[in-house]
Amino acid sequence: MDKKLQSLIVLLFCAMIVSFLIGEAIVRSIGHFDRDGNFFVYSFHTYPYRMPLHSWNEMINKYLKSKNIRFIYDPSLGWIPRPKIKSKSGLYSYNSDAIRTDTIESVISKIPRQGVLRIAIFGDSFTHSDDVSFKETWGDLLEKNLKKAGVDAEVLNFGVPGYGMDQSLLRWEKTGYMYDPQIVIFGLQLENINRNVNLARPLCYPNSGIPLFKPRFILEQNVLKLINTPTPLPDKIIDIVSQFDTWEYSKYEGWYEKDKYQDHIFLNSKLISLCYSLINEKCFKKEVEYKEGSEVLSLAIIQKFKEEVESRGKTFYVVFLPKKPELKSKNIGFLEKMDKSIVIINPLSSFLKEAGKSSVKALILVHYSAKGNKIVADALTDFILKEKRCPQISP
Repeated sequence: MDKKLQSLIVLLFCAMIVSFLIGEAIVRSIGHFDRDGNFFVYSFHTYPYRMPLHSWNEMINKYLKSKNIRFIYDPSLGWIPRPKIKSKSGLYSYNSDAIRTDTIESVISKIPRQGVLRIAIFGDSFTHSDDVSFKETWGDLLEKNLKKAGVDAEVLNFGVPGYGMDQSLLRWEKTGYMYDPQIVIFGLQLENINRNVNLARPLCYPNSGIPLFKPRFILEQNVLKLINTPTPLPDKIIDIVSQFDTWEYSKYEGWYEKDKYQDHIFLNSKLISLCYSLINEKCFKKEVEYKEGSEVLSLAIIQKFKEEVESRGKTFYVVFLPKKPELKSKNIGFLEKMDKSIVIINPLSSFLKEAGKSSVKALILVHYSAKGNKIVADALTDFILKEKRCPQISP
């Protein structure tokens, strides 16, 4: 081989090595390790993942020591609001039945008053109406709207932050039905589709502050079967997490992808790890991605919710609660897959109209603003009055 060509090859090889070393140094300088050995470039998590034992242990210890933490362990639901507590922010109050109310002293009889239209709402933080006062929640605004229309209405808010559709159904089955509502409204927030295949809350939402496990349904021959119930006690969780692969339900954790936790010698390079992670997490991801099997499972859960409610002679509605992705892409194909017998109230057009007048941020920052909650309440009010579901309205 010509000496000049040999020299050129050696030069190129050296340049590649130097470039690689410089790149490796840059990635390591801008990245950081957490206490569990997870490496992040800014906020991007690179492979291999490590179980967040330190942060999880801190959350568990804080939970066990605190006497006024907002969410407490529940063996059949995972967690519920602590009864008779007001949050530090002052925004949230729960009565003795762990229902969001205006004050902790609010008493709700399990038997509705004669002639009252009692409505119970179930869902996650968008039904609970995080970030606004009780009087600005869509549940309370719905009650006020109906009263202005001459309907003696009462709306009970069973929404709980962090809940999946499964937990909402289970809360109805455990306590909601006891309050004998005439109408049950489920707040459908599409992100919850992925929560339905989650068992260990911190694996999908590590910064939520809820270190607990939840139950979930699985489908066996198209029949829903509940697993992980009762849920593990808080003081047993760290033992499970530290040996997660050996836990009997680890294979049902949709947020635990074992391959991402595997060590490979080439991942010792943080530059290669970053590139490999970016390719897998960004380049091959769809705009809207649901965990494997989560859509079919979610459809079955909503259908079961409807059947459970109607078996007691009650009326079941779904109200769609759009977030920013749905306002931008209008991608709501999941609604079209739901059983045609399920009544869906969809305020998306009202959100889009109002966003055009002001902005999306004016309606949704993290959760709905007071204005966003009003849109939901107005859509439900119009529908209920139009359907003549109120005892005070003649058919």
